[in-house]
Amino acid sequence: MERRCSVINTSKLNKELTQLPINEYVFFKSKDVIFSDEVRMICEKNGCGMYGTSWACPPAVDSIQRCKEQCLHYEHAFMFTTATVVKNSYDIQGWIDARREHEKLTDDVAKIFRSYYNNCLILSTEGCSVCKVCTYPNNPCRFPNSMYPATESYGILVMQQAQVCNIKYNNGPNTVTYFSMIFF
Repeated sequence: MERRCSVINTSKLNKELTQLPINEYVFFKSKDVIFSDEVRMICEKNGCGMYGTSWACPPAVDSIQRCKEQCLHYEHAFMFTTATVVKNSYDIQGWIDARREHEKLTDDVAKIFRSYYNNCLILSTEGCSVCKVCTYPNNPCRFPNSMYPATESYGILVMQQAQVCNIKYNNGPNTVTYFSMIFF
């Protein structure tokens, strides 16, 4: 069975969002999000190394079932990307700089959504980078409104979600593409 994203009417947000340097974006129903327990296992076993070190990553974000329930509590979802050209596939500093810019854009998008909706769930890339040293697990997060859990930490299959929503996962050689999602 072919999966598709259900399109929703969001004309009131489009005017503001088109002013931002978003590469691609799509609105859809949260019921169309693709979840998988395996994504969490990848996080834990051979992921980015953030497992158990941040409030934005597992296990701090809660169980995979609870994360899914949180997402499905919202009616709508919004996914957007940035695509940045880097020198080559080994340009680690280019990746870091691109991620930093993506997170700034995620802050801007979050402000827009928060101006329309009281309670949004914002997910972004590879764990949080707000603080140099996370307070996890001994103290609460210092900046909970700026800390966005990793999309994959919620068990979302970003690669498949992008395909279903007709968003490019790979924007060509020597580019890095980052994704964020907002549930509202």
